[in-house]
Amino acid sequence: MPTTYLDQNALIGLGRKARGSAFRMKLDDVLDSGALRVVLSLWHLVETAHTTKLENAIELAQFIESLRPAWLFERHDVLLMEVAQDFYKYAHIEYDAAPRISTFSVMFAAMNRSANGPRFDIRLDWFVRQWWNHPDQMKPLDVAYKNNADALIGIREMKKQGGMTDDIQNQARRVLFEHTVPTRTPAGLEVGRAIREEYIKQANEDSVPTLAIEKAISEQEWDAQGGADRNTLIDKFHVIPALPYVDEIISDDHFFQSVYPATVNTGYVKAKLIGNKEFLERFK
Repeated sequence: MPTTYLDQNALIGLGRKARGSAFRMKLDDVLDSGALRVVLSLWHLVETAHTTKLENAIELAQFIESLRPAWLFERHDVLLMEVAQDFYKYAHIEYDAAPRISTFSVMFAAMNRSANGPRFDIRLDWFVRQWWNHPDQMKPLDVAYKNNADALIGIREMKKQGGMTDDIQNQARRVLFEHTVPTRTPAGLEVGRAIREEYIKQANEDSVPTLAIEKAISEQEWDAQGGADRNTLIDKFHVIPALPYVDEIISDDHFFQSVYPATVNTGYVKAKLIGNKEFLERFK
């Protein structure tokens, strides 16, 4: 069954069309037939709650629920899965790769570093309402935006001044892998320090799909202007983990359009980029 990841604007556009009963019936028929399997991520809910009108957020959350979507794991969790897969392959450890797409409760439990259970099976309108009523709970996300923006600006300045040396890039690569390589095998046994160190020494972003895609986007951004605003950063949080694991991404976003060719060159991109108008024409 093909998987379709809608960006936030495509999701909102589909929701507006579905207010009409005839369109809603066609949409339900397509969903029931299995011809459309919508995939979303936590960032859709973040953006849904980021509004001045609670009633709009609740309407969109209920529409999302009605699509019966599957859920892409959060970007960092996808990265942990990918590095684990790459490490186990290097260490010749038998391993069944974990799916990158699952249910909301499984995705949300993973974010909380917990086993899945009933407490994570939350109605989406309730979830969005809580975030809307308690915006302080989203402060860690605001920190993430700021850190990413500051890093991009800093890297551009460093590159201008010739400070982006191989040593600095290797040091950053090492730190990243030190924090993401598994410390235990799938069977729960502790991984030896020697094999972890061997892996880290030779580990390369190009062997990890989301890292390779992020690197391709970053190298393009370093030479560009702009791109440090909130919307563009959230676009990256959407597109980087989606590109290798869904069949298509529905978006008219200029950022997606500009970076897509560079990401395809990594060899990891599975998703085709489809415009909103072309997508909606399927329901005629």
